[in-house]
Amino acid sequence: MIVKLHGIHKVRAKLASGGTVTYHYAWRGGPRILSKPGTEAYAAEFLRHKEQAKPRDTVATLIDAYMTFEGRPNTDWLALAETTRRDHEYAFGIIRKQFGDYPLRLAQGSDMKQEVRRWHRSFATNPRKADKLMFSLSRLFSYGIEQGLVKENPCTGIPRLYDGSRRDFLWTDEQVALFRAEAPPHLLLPFEIAVNTGQRQGDILALAWNAYDGEYLRFHQSKGGVRLKVKVAAGLKVALDGMPRDHLRICLNSRGRPWTKDGFKTSWGKELDRLGIEDVTFHDLRGTFITARRMEGSSIEDIALISGHSVSEIRRVLEKHYLSPKQEASDKVIRRMDRTQRKRKA
Repeated sequence: MIVKLHGIHKVRAKLASGGTVTYHYAWRGGPRILSKPGTEAYAAEFLRHKEQAKPRDTVATLIDAYMTFEGRPNTDWLALAETTRRDHEYAFGIIRKQFGDYPLRLAQGSDMKQEVRRWHRSFATNPRKADKLMFSLSRLFSYGIEQGLVKENPCTGIPRLYDGSRRDFLWTDEQVALFRAEAPPHLLLPFEIAVNTGQRQGDILALAWNAYDGEYLRFHQSKGGVRLKVKVAAGLKVALDGMPRDHLRICLNSRGRPWTKDGFKTSWGKELDRLGIEDVTFHDLRGTFITARRMEGSSIEDIALISGHSVSEIRRVLEKHYLSPKQEASDKVIRRMDRTQRKRKA
């Protein structure tokens, strides 16, 4: 009976005599198969190597460890936002096919980095997909490092393919004023919460009235599980205090029912089209809030306390909008130069 053997790695080598020989390995980086190819002994030796391989040392079992623990969902996995878990699940299916049998001990060298780079670039026609897959693989190895299962992340240093940063996409003062003047109340309230707190859409729509005490809004961020207590600005306080509290949720649709993700996305998009507001999204209100607070003089550390970002994330947001600390420092040099020159002329 003929048995198909999958995963055999063949290496062609040149002998000192001038001839060539082909060595067979059970898998890339695996043990060499010494039996003659095409024989029953060859197949038996291959299968024996496969059987002896420790599954806990593979990329596939690292995925399993990340998602489950002792037969139950891993708490680290459950801490992720639902949309993030869905993205990872999709990516992990592709990663299993490509790297599932790859031993973790071999995933720590330059060879693995080269393979990851080639795999990443194989999706170059869809750069967003390529980078999402890379993000999931990188997060997987980061988890492995946290758990002491691996020492290096082979994804580190591999550049993204998709240049989709929204560095030019901040809401202008004119767009904010137009939305405030024209938008219906059921869209205006989540807009005001976003522009005054810098929180994510999903966390805003999930707010219940028991999260507001008349002075502060309390958020439990779905991404990362961070709990925040944000003081309510004067204008937002007026809006909240004037709302009836006969429902559980603060933000409701035009029918007085809690928003669904798709329902809000559709209504929001139609309203921007009606008002002629282009090139910005609800998510861009987050960057707008961060950038505006920095321009007012708030420190990066203080902004991070309100937005729930890490300090490094705040820096990345500001850099996308040309407000990096380095840029601010260089601007100060020119401002000091201008002041010196004005004094000399005086």
